[in-house]
Amino acid sequence: MKEKFNRDEAKKYLLAEDAKKKAFLEKERQRLFETSLAVLRKEFQGSGVEVFLVGSILHSGRFTPNSDVDIVVKNFTGDRFILWTRLEEAIGRNVEVIRFELCPFQEFVSEEGYKVV
Repeated sequence: MKEKFNRDEAKKYLLAEDAKKKAFLEKERQRLFETSLAVLRKEFQGSGVEVFLVGSILHSGRFTPNSDVDIVVKNFTGDRFILWTRLEEAIGRNVEVIRFELCPFQEFVSEEGYKVV
């Protein structure tokens, strides 16, 4: 005998799966945030470079499996490509390195970004 589809049970199951996925992503976001802080502080402490995190890593519920780590560097005069590859390797996630001086949203970074160093 074929079991009848139970819409309420299906909804309950899907909501539970969604909650698990959100909890996993939030835990991953927090882990990645802490890792990024440690790596960036080690890289830039005492260098005169100001570093900010912006984007989905700062916001619960906005971080996805495809999210990268958005890093804004101010007063950085080195090779951005070398920095980018070094940070990706150390953090273990795709990163975007943005020069503050060339950034069209400087005010947002200064007001809303998380200042690391």
